[in-house]
Amino acid sequence: MAVSWNAVKEGDILYSRARQKMGNTTMSRMAEWRCRIVSIDHEAGRAIVSWNGNAPRDWSRWQVSKLFRNPMKRKQP
Repeated sequence: MAVSWNAVKEGDILYSRARQKMGNTTMSRMAEWRCRIVSIDHEAGRAIVSWNGNAPRDWSRWQVSKLFRNPMKRKQP
């Protein structure tokens, strides 16, 4: 379940998920990326987020509320 904007704190590690194509095929898979909350301004509804280890950028309340608290469970072989 996605996180609540009010529950997000500075220093949190959250996860972004999306469907991703598997090469030049019609198959796809769920991909996941790590997001670190650098700073947050609850009053303005903005946060500075480092997505997948990249340089921090300004994200809106809407973008942050789509992130997940826990990583996806991996299938066991």
